[in-house]
Amino acid sequence: MSNATESQRPNPRSVEEIIDEMRSLAQSNGALHEISNLIYRDWVTTIDVKEARVADCPEQRWSTSKLNNNELLLLIGLMVQSPSKQVYLDQNPSEEFATRVDTLFREFHDRVLSDARATDNHETFEETKFFENIGLRGREAIYYGAEGFYLHQFQHFTRKRYRNDISWLLGNVGISIRPMLDIAKFVSNRVNKQMTEVGYLQKQGVHFSNGDLTNSLLVSKSEIRKKFGGKADAFFEKFATPINSSNKGFRDPFAVNAVAIAPLIELEDHVYVASQYRLFQSLYESPFFWMMSDDAYKDIHSDNRGEFLEQTTASLLRQVFGSDNVFENVTIERDGRGLGGEIDVLVTYGEFTLVVQAKSKRVTLKARAGDTEALKSDFKGAIQAPYRQALQCIKLIQSGAKCVAKDGRQPNFHYLPRFFPMVVLSDTFPASTLLSRAMLEESGDHCAPVVWDIGMLDCIVRLLPSPVELLFYLKSRSDVFSCALSDSEHNYLGYHIDSKLVLPPDTDFMVVDRDFSMVVDDFMMSVDVGVEAERPVGILERLRIPAVSDLLSELKQSKPDALPLAIDLYDFSSSALEDVSKNILMLREEILQTGKDIKSFSMLTESGGFSYAVTQRFDEHFVMAARSIGLKNKYETKSDRWYVLVDSITTGNPIDGLLALTWSWEESLEDAMHSIKAAEVFKTVRRGRIFCEAW
Repeated sequence: MSNATESQRPNPRSVEEIIDEMRSLAQSNGALHEISNLIYRDWVTTIDVKEARVADCPEQRWSTSKLNNNELLLLIGLMVQSPSKQVYLDQNPSEEFATRVDTLFREFHDRVLSDARATDNHETFEETKFFENIGLRGREAIYYGAEGFYLHQFQHFTRKRYRNDISWLLGNVGISIRPMLDIAKFVSNRVNKQMTEVGYLQKQGVHFSNGDLTNSLLVSKSEIRKKFGGKADAFFEKFATPINSSNKGFRDPFAVNAVAIAPLIELEDHVYVASQYRLFQSLYESPFFWMMSDDAYKDIHSDNRGEFLEQTTASLLRQVFGSDNVFENVTIERDGRGLGGEIDVLVTYGEFTLVVQAKSKRVTLKARAGDTEALKSDFKGAIQAPYRQALQCIKLIQSGAKCVAKDGRQPNFHYLPRFFPMVVLSDTFPASTLLSRAMLEESGDHCAPVVWDIGMLDCIVRLLPSPVELLFYLKSRSDVFSCALSDSEHNYLGYHIDSKLVLPPDTDFMVVDRDFSMVVDDFMMSVDVGVEAERPVGILERLRIPAVSDLLSELKQSKPDALPLAIDLYDFSSSALEDVSKNILMLREEILQTGKDIKSFSMLTESGGFSYAVTQRFDEHFVMAARSIGLKNKYETKSDRWYVLVDSITTGNPIDGLLALTWSWEESLEDAMHSIKAAEVFKTVRRGRIFCEAW
């Protein structure tokens, strides 16, 4: 939180000493109004409605000097412990409050970092030491990690999450989830309007005191009661904390903070709204704890919660892959030996199979506080176990086991399938991106998983809405799983949209910083305030290379069998795609000028290769000739996958025919003889990495 190097800073005090001083500051006279000033300093985001983007400069948006959500709630959680009304009655401004807050939180972060690094041996670093200390490292990553959901996602998913719990909520809380959301939106909209007016007047040169800023964060309880009746008091009971003599048991910054659960602060006949984000986050998270504390109902709610996650995950994936290709609650049977495995959501699309395990496991307070064994246990339950379950299901599918979805449908698998294991969580697992890279036990037989909460999956479905885009991203994310580091999945997605998520040449490792998420934030945060933003165009969509752009566009819209080749081409570098372009244009010109029947070029790809044949006409004779070229190359390169594209100069289409030669390569006398005969018919010339064939 500062530009000073660690060597320049004094050694941080203990957490207890820092928090004691912070408590004294948070309970000083007029502290509430100083906190209001900090909220305006650190938590106001300006959306350019016309441009549908965040108008704040990147340095301001991601400044490490700003308080994050946990720090703000910690400060307020200490404030409400005070029995004195002077924390809000006194409005005399303090010139030191903000500076002291920043200094204390910087020291607190230094303490947390110091604890995390306590066992490091910088001279002889041992990886085992890192994992022995993963609890304290995880504590720092969790506390300071990026948020998972966007504001509007909480609103959208909360209604779905608790819609089957209406009877319990009405009987035990006195209000169901829909009016809870309605009240929260009313409060949020009122505060947004008041803060917008303040911001506008500030730009006109009007000066506001800290007390004035506090007023803009207040909403009258009587006004809420007038609109929502008795439901308002049921809402206050669950989501409001009195401003004085509250939260008494909160001593450890990593323990339960009542303000994080009930983030509205009761101030006489008003509620003070310090964090709209935390309010909606609490609506999404808190009812779970209410219901799980009821022994008679917790199993029912657990089933409801699991059903919500599976149905929501399936619904999001259907938006990309279509209903016919998405299956829920798939059971895998072992050749008459009973149940072999279960898949929460399965997607089959051409060669690609997504095996999705959905989990509702949360991070416990013990793990958040730095307990290594608790963190390992939570990670195992939320991420490691479902990943291992996905791998086991993949092996069963490969063995030919029968799969049946809950609606009776039986998925059909490609004879040469490519699998992606996925773990989808209902709640954000803080720092899962960093922790997965450090803690996950991967399988050498399959690609690394993606670990997303449903908020992240929702982002990806919106920003990568076609099968080829989403599948290529899955591949890219898996490829860099162990060689790229970031604190948020949003950063990876933003990097991919901007630059394509691949490791740069001659690079063994890369760090993806927070500012790469700008393109994602601009889109999603505009939706937060009700602005319909235009989906950002990714680098692959922006690609403009003669012939190649048309080819990729055609492949994207073709049948699923064409997608693997599109993904292979997306994986090419710009120079490789330029080579493809030059050869397509050259062959078209040669066929047009010379009158030859067929010429082709062939290239190896990551999954196999392809042959691009330009012909005089498009008929069965030329298709078979092109296939013969493809079969020769497939056998000679010992490839399982080879694709043949047929392009007739008479049609004007980017592709007239596509053949997928996808089967496991085996040594064969018949195929060897065919290759010899094809080589006699088609003269082959090598041009660098490209093979050209002519008839």
